[in-house]
Amino acid sequence: MKSAAQRLADDYSSSAPDYAGLWGPVILPMALPLLDRLPLETCQRVLDIGTGVGGLVDHLRLRASTAFICGIDRAEGMVRVGARTRRGPFAVMDAECLAVRSGVFDLITMVFVLFHLPQPGQGLREAVRVLRPGGAIGLTTWGDDPGLPGLEIWTEELDRFGAGPDPRDECVRQHGLMDEPVKVRRLLDAAGLTALTIWTRRYERAWDLGSLLVLQKACGTPGRRLATLSPGERAACSERVRVRLEALRPEELVWRCEVLFAVATC
Repeated sequence: MKSAAQRLADDYSSSAPDYAGLWGPVILPMALPLLDRLPLETCQRVLDIGTGVGGLVDHLRLRASTAFICGIDRAEGMVRVGARTRRGPFAVMDAECLAVRSGVFDLITMVFVLFHLPQPGQGLREAVRVLRPGGAIGLTTWGDDPGLPGLEIWTEELDRFGAGPDPRDECVRQHGLMDEPVKVRRLLDAAGLTALTIWTRRYERAWDLGSLLVLQKACGTPGRRLATLSPGERAACSERVRVRLEALRPEELVWRCEVLFAVATC
């Protein structure tokens, strides 16, 4: 039987084109303030763990133009999309067991990925192992995040139609372990890292109904639950959700979330 981490990787692989076109462009700009606090000008080797389709790599190259920059992800489909559209190298690799010798990298980035690891502490310890002494790690995770607009409506309608639960295992949805600065500091300390700075930033995004529905059905929890229904039930459920979402006021289609940033050294 496949592990929860591999099932998650398979899920991301199958949805890689949708992720690249729909979700990646939404969350990548939220992570970019991290780069302002990283020592990119002096880095020679950078590893982007959980690179997905490689969106952050483009920005790392702009800031560290002479550095060797590698993106790794457990989801082969995501890596393939990144390798087709961006300069390499990219590799399929498990963040909790990196196929990299120790003490190689000057900097590691982990953007919106740590909560997906069954053992976040092990992932951070592996990052420490492959960093040179004095190397740095920069990460982002979600702070206060109520979810995209309309999530309660989706939940009510999916429950009404008898949809199954989200198939993702709780061990790859560990946001609660790192959604506050004190929690992130605790994880960093336990991995032998010294936090240099931890901060939060709030974002708002106003959605139009069409884009929101496409995203939620393609990449989100509603889409995964929707897939447990028959085709007819999926269509009927989606239509009920659409009608209810159309009744929302514009301010109710605004997503308000918090991103937590951290920079640490070993």
